Amino acid sequence: MVSPKLPAARIYWTAFIGLFFDYYDLFLFIYLEKVLAAQFGLSAVGSSALQFTGLAGVGLGALGFGYLADRLGRGRIMLAVFGVYLVGVAGLSLAWNYPSLLGFRLIASLALGAEWGISHTFLNEQVGRERSYRFAALLQLAIMGGLLAALANRYLLPMWGWRWLFAASLVPVAVLSATRWRMLAGRAAGGRGQEGAGSREQGEAAVIPLGVAIRANGPVFLRCFALASLTIASGLVNVFFVKELPQTPLFIVLFWVNLVPGMLLGVWVVRRGGVRRALAGYAVALIGLSLFAWGSNWEGRKLAFALTLPVLNGIPFGLMGAYFNEVFASYRTMLSGAAYNLGRILAGFSPVLITALGLHTGGNYFLFSAALGLGVLLISGGLTAAGRST
Repeated sequence: MVSPKLPAARIYWTAFIGLFFDYYDLFLFIYLEKVLAAQFGLSAVGSSALQFTGLAGVGLGALGFGYLADRLGRGRIMLAVFGVYLVGVAGLSLAWNYPSLLGFRLIASLALGAEWGISHTFLNEQVGRERSYRFAALLQLAIMGGLLAALANRYLLPMWGWRWLFAASLVPVAVLSATRWRMLAGRAAGGRGQEGAGSREQGEAAVIPLGVAIRANGPVFLRCFALASLTIASGLVNVFFVKELPQTPLFIVLFWVNLVPGMLLGVWVVRRGGVRRALAGYAVALIGLSLFAWGSNWEGRKLAFALTLPVLNGIPFGLMGAYFNEVFASYRTMLSGAAYNLGRILAGFSPVLITALGLHTGGNYFLFSAALGLGVLLISGGLTAAGRST
């Protein structure tokens, strides 16, 4: 017996706020890299290890907590993830030496990796397939937590110090945890005694061995993993690239907000032509923009590239949450979250690859982003027409 669905707006906002502060802390750690290195006397190796620990944590969190969510139900695991998150962020704000900073970074990252898959899958189940792409795109607006981190780093860091920037997210997340607890407890009470979230997936996972599910979903997982890697790498290339451009408040805001029209455009295209067409259009536009910026002599081409690329990146970024949930037959929370977050780990090495290949000079970033677009175009050709009915 399946518990009654929660109001879509209520479950959306609880998922959105959780992801918003996850993104805030994720990007805040990136912005504070030099500050933390100076505070704890870190070498280049130590600072890199700190960043790698964050990447490893999101992958492990997506796998471990995603598996538990599929087996035990997403509602209770969401609450457990928030507990882990609170411990990790509180520890970061109180870290007294490098090992403590490294350990709490890992704990916080486990929660970051878990939240994406659980939130998207939980929301997808509540709103139904006909609205899943629209709500998934709206949920991805939580990446604006990165904008908050950028502004906090620029304007609040000199007054508050780095510890209070981490601690600032504790109160809203604690309030959100209490709100989710009441919401899920009320649903369980009204749902014939069943645990609120993910009862269908819990039943599937209970009868399908994990090894069988992985083999059955393997080809789809690899495709989703490649898609996440390439598209997230495109965003990271832009982050790496814009460091060369003037950093003004208006530019910072535009850089983040320009993702929004791309997400909404992606929903519109998916509704009319499916995921394949949306991704193919994104890939062709990315290749065209990159080649134009590479071959043009126009003085403003770098700024145009930096501000247009987020619009394009918003298209795949907004649809991945719904598409990944649609294509996995079982263990959807674990596999969708792992595909996205493991893809994020691989994409995290793209700036290193750019530097190693010498593409960070002479405008050759653009050749790298064109290659990413070509990769997405090849992947989109093998997709099903999933996502047409939204």
